[in-house]
Amino acid sequence: MKGVWVEHLPLVGTAGRLTRSRALASRPGLSFVDTPGGPVRVRRAPCARGPRLLIACDGPNVIEHADALLSALDGQADVVLFEPPGTGASVPARGFDFTISAFADACAAVLEAVGPRVLVFPCYLGLVAQAVALRVPSRVEALVLPQAPNFPDLGRWADVVDPRRLVRTPVVGQLLLGARTRAIAHGWYRASTSDRRFREPFIAAADLAFDFGGCFCLASLMQGFEASPAPVVQAVPMRAAVVVGGKDRTHKHTNFGQTLPGAEVVRFDECGHSPELEAPERFVRWLLPWLAS
Repeated sequence: MKGVWVEHLPLVGTAGRLTRSRALASRPGLSFVDTPGGPVRVRRAPCARGPRLLIACDGPNVIEHADALLSALDGQADVVLFEPPGTGASVPARGFDFTISAFADACAAVLEAVGPRVLVFPCYLGLVAQAVALRVPSRVEALVLPQAPNFPDLGRWADVVDPRRLVRTPVVGQLLLGARTRAIAHGWYRASTSDRRFREPFIAAADLAFDFGGCFCLASLMQGFEASPAPVVQAVPMRAAVVVGGKDRTHKHTNFGQTLPGAEVVRFDECGHSPELEAPERFVRWLLPWLAS
């Protein structure tokens, strides 16, 4: 990847600013898990009963965005939250190329550390979840994919959010994100959330992560996925559902019925890009019976 090296440059990149002690003090239950993609920040909310969930964060969303979701799941599920490499406090390893395969390696290492789980992987991470499920099916109990497109529709999404291809231009994109990290994240929330009452809390949580040096390697992510071979579309050997937020303007051309063969499509028409975060109680009321049925 021609531009990934920029992420680690002092002051310029988005991945060289982390204050690790502050990142670990933000919430209870935080730690790091070593992966091939670098140390990944996780938050554990253990519970002796209910399903075992592994919930991924879709940057600029980070662990701090999931307080209400964890509250809704409290006492009903054993939860591990994590930030994939390039998101929040999960600084990517040097040489991490942000391809689907590289993300699958990192996420599989997290799964190995926490045991078999239901994967709740939003947006681009839906493609990673499918790769992990096919690689280690014995460790994946079900897939829940909020706002997760198929590979061609992810490319169309990229054309919507980056019409001039600045973010997808190596080096240029990394420098742009490094210089305007907060402004780009704030603009994303204005475009992707369903209602302004979510925007200020979401922006505040993202800014908290930026304050302790959290990264938002969107340029490297978009470039890495564009360089990835198109994955083979095939059904997975476990239950799967795609949860769709109907008010996300950035995905207005996405056909979520083609995300994964055999997956159930569940619509949260009042939500935007992150239905599990915008309507956490409704999400849990749907999720737990669906997993138990």
